[in-house]
Amino acid sequence: MPKVHVLPPRIANQIAAGEVVERPSSVVKELVENAIDAGATAVTIEIENGGLDSIRITDNGGGIADEDCETAFLRHATSKIATASDLFSIRSLGFRGEALASIAAVSRVTLQTQTEQDELGTILRYEGGELVEHKRTAGTRGTSVEVRNLFYNVPARLKFVKSARAESAAIGDYVARLILSAPQISVHYVSGGKTVYRSAGNGSAKDALLSVYGVSVERQICPVSFDDGYLKITGFVGVPELARANRSGQTILLNGRIIRSAALSNALSRSFDTRVLIGRFPFAVLYLNIAYAEVDVNVHPSKLEVRFTDEQRVTRSIVVACSEALIRSYVPTMEPRAEEPAREPSASDKPETEDRIELRKPVFQPSGMLRESGYTGAPRVPTYRMPQREQAEELRPDPAFSGMSAEPLAEPYHVIGSAFDTYWYVQQGDSVYCIDQHAAHERLLYDALMVRSAAVVSQTLFLPEDVRLLPSEADVFFTSKEELERFGFVFSDAGETSVTLLAVPQVNGSALKGAFLHDVLEFLSGSTEVRPNDWFRDAIAQSACKHAVKAGERLSHEEMRQLLDRLKEQDTLLTCPHGRPVAVRFTKTDIEKMFKRIP
Repeated sequence: MPKVHVLPPRIANQIAAGEVVERPSSVVKELVENAIDAGATAVTIEIENGGLDSIRITDNGGGIADEDCETAFLRHATSKIATASDLFSIRSLGFRGEALASIAAVSRVTLQTQTEQDELGTILRYEGGELVEHKRTAGTRGTSVEVRNLFYNVPARLKFVKSARAESAAIGDYVARLILSAPQISVHYVSGGKTVYRSAGNGSAKDALLSVYGVSVERQICPVSFDDGYLKITGFVGVPELARANRSGQTILLNGRIIRSAALSNALSRSFDTRVLIGRFPFAVLYLNIAYAEVDVNVHPSKLEVRFTDEQRVTRSIVVACSEALIRSYVPTMEPRAEEPAREPSASDKPETEDRIELRKPVFQPSGMLRESGYTGAPRVPTYRMPQREQAEELRPDPAFSGMSAEPLAEPYHVIGSAFDTYWYVQQGDSVYCIDQHAAHERLLYDALMVRSAAVVSQTLFLPEDVRLLPSEADVFFTSKEELERFGFVFSDAGETSVTLLAVPQVNGSALKGAFLHDVLEFLSGSTEVRPNDWFRDAIAQSACKHAVKAGERLSHEEMRQLLDRLKEQDTLLTCPHGRPVAVRFTKTDIEKMFKRIP
């Protein structure tokens, strides 16, 4: 008896569907791409229970002729390519002819469509890939596809589907990027009967961006404009303050297609150079237009991955385009400012928060301060003292720094000088310390802020702040709302993609507003065990890093001594908050061994 046999079409279609229909968001993506390829200018997306119960996509496109309807549900049936050579100049979003057949194989599908030339429309119903009804009926121009009971006949696939809220978030994330990719199309997204997104469809990329991220980002985005004849890049990049803990704020579109590319994302990060902290990712919405023959989109059934003929040229262009956009955003305007008449200061001019220690700007103190030239509004080292530890904490030496010391400097010591305006050389007894000035100052600021952060305190906002959330953030928000409230956030209204803040946590008098809420939600989305103190610790570490004296900034010997004295008197741990060493120690014996003076 033969062991090799051909699978029945029903089973073969279910297997093939696994590559195209991974989850409900895959269904939405495939059907919406068909609608756009059909010339639709308005698309409505409605889902129930995260898309598992029902997904309905309605468009005003060209429709499907009655004689083509059943053919459209056959595998590899498409109107978008005809020959193998067409694969090298694909202009449509879909082209493989697998979507309808794959979706119908694992769900119950109802298709209602009508072309402008037909007097009657067509209704088709499929269950598990089998046609159960085909009839003509009155209708309107366009197409409506309803997908119900997704994976009802594939229980093995169904048990791996996430919660309804998580699946809704995945669909919402795709719809958000869809709005950005097609600003000329009006998109209406409804989840559970509630409108989540509604875009104007007026063709404005900026209006599309604001409809997704909210008007609050309008003043924090920089327009991108680049065209070298080979590649055209437009769109927007966010200022460094908009950077996030993951790439959720990055959308890259190639010839109108949403794509994922590690190489292009890395190029975007390089364009920001040292403007964002390590582990943060810039915000950007980039539109790339290139000749169709220069890119291959037939890499994976999801059509998210692409290959470029000259990837290095594309990545270099992104670095140049985004860097220039950031530089232009920092060029000051030369408009003269109208002078206000001088008046005597009054008691009412005194700010209520004058005595608070702000997170971004620790208070100025005349003693123990470090100069930070070239940095407007830079903070100074606070003069309050750290409590002495009962016992010095031991550091586990890094193998790369065998001479790293955990012992604080003690008198007497002598400042030899600095190298590259970054590293100080200090002699103390039979040892020479090489000290990183940025790491040293960062540690001092971090310890000073941490010791003053006590119990969680909420600060009421003078004006409530509306925060626009991405669907993925909204999913985390609703599952962690009680934890957020215990931490100090107070919310008024909470919709599908927005919340209103009435009060927020504060650190040293600085209110942690909407931007910090985004960071918290990103932290929670990647954490299985939530420890609230980590949120404050992360915020304080970032603040200390931003406000510490920078590498390459020249300091006088007196300023070096002031910082060294503080390191010594506060028994400071000799690593920065990110774990890098503050100081490396070389003994006289180590140096004599290097010069072969002793064996």
